[in-house]
Formats: sequence, C-alpha cells, structure tokens
Amino acid sequence: MNSSQTLKKIYSSQDPINLKNFQAQVLVVQKGASSQTLVKLLEKAHATKILNFLKQRKFKFKSSAHLTFDLSSSTKFSILVIPQKLTPFSSLELSREVLSSLKTEKSTSVLIHLAPMDSSLETLLTDSFVSAAIALNYLPPKYATPSKKEKSKIDPQLTISFKLSHSRFARVQKLGFAAEASAHKTNLVRHLAQRAGNDLTPEVYVKTASDLAKKAGLKTEFFSLAELIKLKAGAFLAVAQGAPENTSGILKLSYYPKQGKRKIALVGKGITFDTGGNNLKTGSHMFGMNNDMAGSAVVLALCLLAAEEQWPIQITGYMAITENILSAKAYRPNDVITSLKGKTIEVIDTDAEGRMVLADTLTLASREKPDLVIDFATLTGSVIRALGTQYCGGYSNRKQLLSVIRKAGILSGERVWAFPNDSDYGRCLKSDIADIKQCRLTGGVDHIEAAYFLSQFIEKGVDWIHIDLGAMDPEEPLAHIPKKPSGFGVRFGKELIHLTK
Repeated sequence: MNSSQTLKKIYSSQDPINLKNFQAQVLVVQKGASSQTLVKLLEKAHATKILNFLKQRKFKFKSSAHLTFDLSSSTKFSILVIPQKLTPFSSLELSREVLSSLKTEKSTSVLIHLAPMDSSLETLLTDSFVSAAIALNYLPPKYATPSKKEKSKIDPQLTISFKLSHSRFARVQKLGFAAEASAHKTNLVRHLAQRAGNDLTPEVYVKTASDLAKKAGLKTEFFSLAELIKLKAGAFLAVAQGAPENTSGILKLSYYPKQGKRKIALVGKGITFDTGGNNLKTGSHMFGMNNDMAGSAVVLALCLLAAEEQWPIQITGYMAITENILSAKAYRPNDVITSLKGKTIEVIDTDAEGRMVLADTLTLASREKPDLVIDFATLTGSVIRALGTQYCGGYSNRKQLLSVIRKAGILSGERVWAFPNDSDYGRCLKSDIADIKQCRLTGGVDHIEAAYFLSQFIEKGVDWIHIDLGAMDPEEPLAHIPKKPSGFGVRFGKELIHLTK
C-alpha cells in the first residue's frame, strides 16, 4: 500500500523558502480579506504580478471563490476565498477540489499559504488539505502484469507544505501530524477493501491484520473455528461452515495503555467475499463483494491509530473474518441456529450473513463489559435505498447516543444519519419455531430491523452503537475522497470514541 509522506513541511513566516521547489501555490484567505494580504504573505514580485492579474479580472475578496491561473510557465497559483463559516464536510470537499485542479501527471509539490484566520477554520483547513492530499495519492492494488516501461515508471505523488505566521506554527504542525495519521489509516481501509477475494482470503487477512497489529504493539488473539465450536458460537459457525478452508475465525486486537480506564470495544464485519450463499446473489449484486470486509478494516485501522497516537483509552477490536460461499456444506434457509448467547435463530435468507457473524462477535465483545461497543459493517442494501451513498446509518440501544452519533458525523465530515431502534421494529422478527428470525422474507425496513436483530445479542447493561456503512462505495466523490471505496469510518470512529467520554 502506498503510504509515502504527503505532508512535506510546515514553514513559519521566519523560514526561508525556495519557491522553485513548488509547482503550485495556494493562498487561502477568509471572505472580506484585503488584497494587501497578498503583499504581506507572498514574495513582492509574485504579489505584484498576482495583484495586476486580479485587477484585470476585477476579482475581489468580497465573496467566496476559487480561482486558479498560471503564475509562470512552470507554476500554477490558486486563490481560495473561504466563507466565515465552513463545515468539516464542505472543507474536505473544497480541499479535494482545489488540490485536484493542481495535481498533474507528474509529481506535484504545492505550497499552501494560510492567511491569519479564526482558529476553528485553521483547524478545519489544515486537516482537510492534508486528508485530501493523502486521499488523492492513494493507489489501488495492482494485479496487471506491468510492461517494461511501467516497471520503471514512478507513480506521480502530490506533496503539500504550509506557510503561516510563526505564532501559529506549533499548533498547525500538531494538527497536520494528526490528520496525516488518520488519512493513512483511511487509505489502509480503502486498500484492504479493494484486494481481490482470492487474494485477501480469510487466512491471508488474519495474517495481514495480525502482522500490522503486532508491528504497532497491539496484543493479538485468534479465536479459530475449533475454539468457536467450544464456545458454541453457532451463528458465526453457520456462515463459516460453507467456506472451503477452515481458516475463518474472530481476530481480537487489544490496546491497553497504562493510564487508560475507559473501555471501548470495536466490532467489524469481515466477510472477505459474499456470494449470498444458498440465496445466491445475481451477478450485478455479487460484483464488488470482495469489499464486504470493510467494517473489520475500519476496526483494524482504529486500533492501529489508537496505538500510534497513544489514546488514553482501552481499545479492543474484534474482526469477524470468514467468507459466505455457496457449497454443499453452506447453511440454508429454514435452518435453526443456536447463537453464542444461547438464543436460537431461524434462518430466512443466507445472504443476511453479516448479522449472523456479528451476533456472536457482539456477544463475545460485550461479555467483557466495556463502557461502549461500536460495530461497523457493510450490512444492508436497505440503508443505501434510504440514504443513498452520501451518508451511513447509525443506530443505538441508548436513545441519548443518537445525538452523539450525529454530532460525530458532522465534526468528522463523515456524515451519519441516526435511525430509531424501538422495540416494535422487532415484531416482524418473531418466529414460530425459534427465539428470533434472522430477517423477514420480503419488504420492511431491513436496515432498522437488522439493527434491532443485532441489539438482541448485546449483553445486558452494555451501551452499543451500530454503523451501517452505506457510504463505503459512493457513486461520486465524497468529501475528500475522489474515488470509491471511501474508507468511511476511521475519521468518524475516532471522533465518536472521543465524544463518548
């Protein structure tokens, strides 16, 4: 995975800068700024040239605008006039648009001049430009046989540097490093979600995640199928029994800082490929199901981020890793399964496998009595029909957490819409032969009903949040992400964890 250094340097106004090292410059000012800002921030020769250009265009700083032009034959210049108020989402989107217009087929180095502005805006823009630049540098896995020319070719990279007043240097530097860490973890999710299903098999995925975790200093524990049989985790085992290899299981990652008292458990759906099982998907719906493990990749990324940034919180991650494959051994509709919690489940649709593996994994996680359990899963198509691919769905067994979910989405720029989880949504899941139906046969609001189903497998007294990742494969650019998959969940998850104190 590409993880080169995108944030090159942060310059204070006192540092000498060789402008020949930059193929592009961006001046960011607030709406209503004076044109004299140019004179203060830029070299005199550049400032005079730009002021003359703006005078010819009758350009003023009275309204929000983005203008890009050639400063010389080798240097582009962008002026970005931002409004007095900017949301995290719009800031990320704006940063992607600006940097996209400057990125070329060759490596491009950009110098961003941050004019004096409100500290809240400065925070947003620093985070947004770093995050957008790293997202634009993302390279998907390559499986094509390279030609001799391609072997010697270096993929073009975008690097950014900031220049600002000396008094703001330390603050912006800290913000930049934090944004860089989160953005690389988002790219990790994107990369894992694009690995081919015959490449990232359950066995390979467990090893890949374990190696990354150990390198970061995390403790790992793997619940193999043999151990899950002993635990009587029947819901997970029902899905896993169809897989051709006995390499499935639940990978547990633990980060226990000395000063951390709060306990957060993260749970992620890790279906490395989903055919739908006996309820076989059609071709158009099956294509892309190698990314059905994205929720578990978010859990991995957040655990790695917690260790890297030394969060004062105990984080435990549970990655439910298997395949949902059509085979002679695959579970069937009308099967009755006994879950880890002891509840019996009437199977209705084998393509609703995500809630099966999550049911047992949520029970396993909540038995540790954490302060909060958060699960991430590409769970239902119903949430996409409800929201499109611009938002994810959020659910909880505590109504007071719904506003926190919404706030975390706004602050992170990864937007989440909170749905109800009232008990009457569970009426359709009453079974004549088991404790609960897996889902209904047709109709309904499956995204809400799936959340209700999952809530029945949380141990009593444990707070729980479920995120249905409908925005993992956005149809168009989403915030700072130019192409799917979005890696949605890392920014949101970090914000949510720190909000739920």
